[in-house]
Amino acid sequence: MSQPFKDPFNIVYFVGFILVMLLPTLPASLSWLKVMGLI
Repeated sequence: MSQPFKDPFNIVYFVGFILVMLLPTLPASLSWLKVMGLI
């Protein structure tokens, strides 16, 4: 319990959660990078 990240499943779940949270911002980030690249 003191080291929850020792369990591989917890790491996979944590990374998956972060990816799901960042997924909606992907199109906005890509379009923003495109605009910055055009300037």
